[in-house]
Amino acid sequence: MTTLTFDRDALSSPLPTAVSDHLCTSGFEQPEDAWHMLGQIDARLAPLGAGARQGEGVAEHLMPVLVEAAGNSLQPDRALISLHALITRSGDEQIPALLDLLAVPSPSRDALLTILSASPYLTTTLVQDVGFLLGTFAGDAWRTLQPAEDLEEALTGMLDGVATPDEAMKPLRTFKQQAYLRIAVCDLMRQSGTPAVLERLTDVADLCLQAAHDVCGAKLQARHGRPMLEGSKPSGFAVIGMGKLGGRDLNFSSDIDLLYVYDATDGRTEKDGTSTYEYYPKLARAITDLISRLTPDGQVFRVDLRLRPEGRAGDIANSIEGYRWHYEIQGQAWQRQALLKARHSAGSSEVGERFLDTIQPFVFYPALDQPLILEDINHMRERIAKALIERGSGDYHVKLGKGGIREIEFIAQGFQLVYGGFQGWPWERGTRRMLSALAEKGYLSDEEASDLDEAYLFLRDLENRIQMTSGHQTHEIPREQGAQSVLAGMMGLSGPTPDERKAGPGRMLEAYGKHTERVHQIYDRVFHSAM
Repeated sequence: MTTLTFDRDALSSPLPTAVSDHLCTSGFEQPEDAWHMLGQIDARLAPLGAGARQGEGVAEHLMPVLVEAAGNSLQPDRALISLHALITRSGDEQIPALLDLLAVPSPSRDALLTILSASPYLTTTLVQDVGFLLGTFAGDAWRTLQPAEDLEEALTGMLDGVATPDEAMKPLRTFKQQAYLRIAVCDLMRQSGTPAVLERLTDVADLCLQAAHDVCGAKLQARHGRPMLEGSKPSGFAVIGMGKLGGRDLNFSSDIDLLYVYDATDGRTEKDGTSTYEYYPKLARAITDLISRLTPDGQVFRVDLRLRPEGRAGDIANSIEGYRWHYEIQGQAWQRQALLKARHSAGSSEVGERFLDTIQPFVFYPALDQPLILEDINHMRERIAKALIERGSGDYHVKLGKGGIREIEFIAQGFQLVYGGFQGWPWERGTRRMLSALAEKGYLSDEEASDLDEAYLFLRDLENRIQMTSGHQTHEIPREQGAQSVLAGMMGLSGPTPDERKAGPGRMLEAYGKHTERVHQIYDRVFHSAM
């Protein structure tokens, strides 16, 4: 390979053929653009003398280093664009530490370049806060998942002095972005397993919801007084996590599905006598707004409240008795299935546990028609498959496609609904734990449970990496070859050379096909033999 050498004069000249060849060999698809980008980086650094060695200029020493670092990343052109944005945004006082990080090959440099080359979404977080970047990558902080206690301490510090929801908007968003970025780096560099990553993402959501509950509740109490029940007993309110939040396996770009519940409708506030029936919907709307409002700093999370009774037309918050009445009189099969994931997430743990105790007889009703339950679930799966075919996205849809995540979840949920009631099974919200329990009870063979578990981890891993790239809630493998190559690299299924990048998509799709075929085979066996 040609050794890349040039000086400042060369950077202001047309791209030399030898350098163009070197850039192409290093994996750059747009060598002219890369050359232009290097010139802009040099123009930013040269006045500072940053990146130069004794007897050499900035261009002579640093530019080959940047080309090598970007060339070894998942997407060299994207990496160099991101490096340019990062160096341009850095303050003069931050440049030396940043260049120290970039100048020498190291695991920290590899981790940084992985983010810069693979995820424009996460790169934005880094570029907006270079100090956070240096604190994360200059040492080994990125190598470990922060314990939930440390995350809580960090959030408490960010909210110190915050008195209103408006004041909490920015720090909550900053906390979530920084916490998710650290988790993403640890995950991408294979420093932690997928289950721990999903749990830590969920911890972040729980902490944000608890903070929103506290700050919004404080504002409402300042206006109306504390809500009380008869007998001077404080009233309580809880946030119930549903879906992946409830199962403690949240994605990088999941909506959070919520129910809001309070203890009783006959309470009133101490200051102005506002009823709990009026007070708690105000609290629910305030929490939803604080978490989901789109600001210049983004959202904390997108909030989905459609699982509440009557969906969008229903009350945003209901009492425990209101939920009980609805499920006993109007409860439907899909609501039983959805409530399998229900978990106290924030607010009063006492109210949350009372709510879960109240709905348990509805969820695990022993007299349910067992074949009908599985038939309902299978019909839901068939409707999903038909909709995907109409959209032309079935084959590559990691979540809803044939043999995808949803089929694994339906296997676990179907058995739990069928047998959990009359056999008194423990309430398992996690899919993997339920699969293990099914094998122990003989409803799945050990081989089936192992294959489903392996497929679940692979598919959740793949889904997370798809979402890391853009920050959007998408579940489809991209069709474009270049995007597939980056995704395969994020999955550890390709290497840094151009030939390895070309081979990556094939390896990834082969593994995807193997797992989904096996999942669908087990799904067919479970549902069609039992109905």
